[in-house]
Amino acid sequence: MWISRAERLTLAVVAAVALMGLAVLCWQRQHPPITVTGAPASVAQWDATLASARQVDINAADVAELERLPEIGPTLADRIVAYRVLHGSFRSPEELVQVKGIGPKKFATLSAYVTVSER
Repeated sequence: MWISRAERLTLAVVAAVALMGLAVLCWQRQHPPITVTGAPASVAQWDATLASARQVDINAADVAELERLPEIGPTLADRIVAYRVLHGSFRSPEELVQVKGIGPKKFATLSAYVTVSER
């Protein structure tokens, strides 16, 4: 029984793929799957982590970016933008306490996440 060169090449490729598949199966049996333990982070924790990764410029941030700050929802983000439009750019992050709904306690939480650019 004679087989052509193309058929021999095809058989060699099929055999190589089968051997690689067998090697992968053997490797998987030796290494158990990776499992993640612990409770998944909530969306609020994730957003706070992202906000802390880089400070938010309260003079340039839009409502969506301000909402990513801890304890800032859509209403408070709108108030920050409205204050900025009415009174001009913030001169310092501490000026946030002038916005209705942000007191010293809330500002203490925000202070690590906000910055002010010179405009």
